[in-house]
Amino acid sequence: MDKRTKRLSHGQTYGLAYMTGGLLLLLAMTLLWSRPPVTGIAEKQPQPETDEWKIGYIVGEGAPNGQLPNGQQLGELLAQRSDLLLVAGSASLAGSAGEPAPRSFFPVWGPVTVTGEDSATAEANAAARFPHIPEEQLPGYGRTAYFVDYGEARFWFLDAARLAQEPSVQLDWLKRSAAKAPRLHRIALLHEEPPQPEVWAGLAASGVDLVLIDARLYAPEAAVTGRPGAGYRLSAHSGWAEWTVSSGGGSAVPPPLLTVEGRGSRLTAAAPGTAGREADRLEVDAAALRQAAAGAEQAPVAIGAAWRYRAGGPAVRAVIPPGMDPAGERPLQERVQLPPEDWRSPAYDDAGWSAASAPFGRTRDTLRARLLQTQLPVQNASPAVYFRRSFVLEDDPSAWNDWVLQVAFEDGFVAYLNGNEIARDSMRDGWVDGRSLASPHENKGFESFSLKGHEDLFVRGRNVLAVEVHTSHPAAPEMWFDASLTARK
Repeated sequence: MDKRTKRLSHGQTYGLAYMTGGLLLLLAMTLLWSRPPVTGIAEKQPQPETDEWKIGYIVGEGAPNGQLPNGQQLGELLAQRSDLLLVAGSASLAGSAGEPAPRSFFPVWGPVTVTGEDSATAEANAAARFPHIPEEQLPGYGRTAYFVDYGEARFWFLDAARLAQEPSVQLDWLKRSAAKAPRLHRIALLHEEPPQPEVWAGLAASGVDLVLIDARLYAPEAAVTGRPGAGYRLSAHSGWAEWTVSSGGGSAVPPPLLTVEGRGSRLTAAAPGTAGREADRLEVDAAALRQAAAGAEQAPVAIGAAWRYRAGGPAVRAVIPPGMDPAGERPLQERVQLPPEDWRSPAYDDAGWSAASAPFGRTRDTLRARLLQTQLPVQNASPAVYFRRSFVLEDDPSAWNDWVLQVAFEDGFVAYLNGNEIARDSMRDGWVDGRSLASPHENKGFESFSLKGHEDLFVRGRNVLAVEVHTSHPAAPEMWFDASLTARK
């Protein structure tokens, strides 16, 4: 073989190597891009209103062998709708076998998802059947409560059974996660309809614009822009409209697969009809919902906000206001003007205090500890920790009403607005200082305190919310604090 032929062989070899490498790279990118966008995987940030996305939602329960209500297998249906990279439905649709479910299928967890399978067994099998869904996004809930980001939407898969038992846990988690990563659309999926009014109020407060519960879809009435021709009515849940989906043509049987599609701020839920035609649809405009919410409610202090804080001790000064009965037998009626050196005063200089985000606290419960943003050590010198948060009101405060302070606390607290007390719980009446102990109180989520009668304390411009949190013992291992302040026109 001459040198010319040898050089040509090398060139062919290099060319073949480059082509092979390019094909492998293209294949890897294709596989990565086609994976369902679980949090952290191909996750997109909010895009302009030209972005479009579509998901599928399977109605009904599955048989132990994985057969769908229409007689198909889950894999067959997903193969027919390969255009849908995210399909949701009851966990029972994946069958009772221990083998993993298709990666494009995301389960809605129920108390009993497969015939003959109790809740404990179902949770134990979740890791084997659904290894692709997030775990422990809400500590203590495993894979039964989680969220997935797709396109311009965030989907919360809630645990309906535990939501009925302890609604504040999932509602607080939903509200926090919605505020930290805003999406244009917020959609909740449940296995059963929650009866409690506070659950539906919590979903509305978090800006949820669509709720999927088997063959029933719920949307805020104010956001509905297109009504279905049949099965639509105002829900028994205040502020919500309800659509019971059917296959059309007078049939009361729900279709096996619904689609939910987002185009900018518009959201469309559609049921397939005969001959490939849509039997009916529900249209929602999230922009209208957000605009109405912005005009109806404000939260100058939000859950999970940043606060200035300092441990209790002699360096934190407070004075007994003139006319106050330290024993608390005669409540102070007059508004007070505290001196600037009082930590509760709006004029107090807290520049030397630490700054961090709520929730604050400490706990021996490793699952609850994951919810804390700021760990506070045990301090033997004082059972108190002091918090300050300033906020600005651009509007005239007299135009707002229904001011509500929400506090998650353990053990007790006293709250002040611009130097005047507005709420307390699990604390003795009268004067308290850095040595005062609270009555034992376990944190079970946010508790609401109406500020009716204190509206005159708000001023246009800068305001200061100050809160002192006390434990029942200086070395108490459990302590918790977070708070929000909201109002409506």
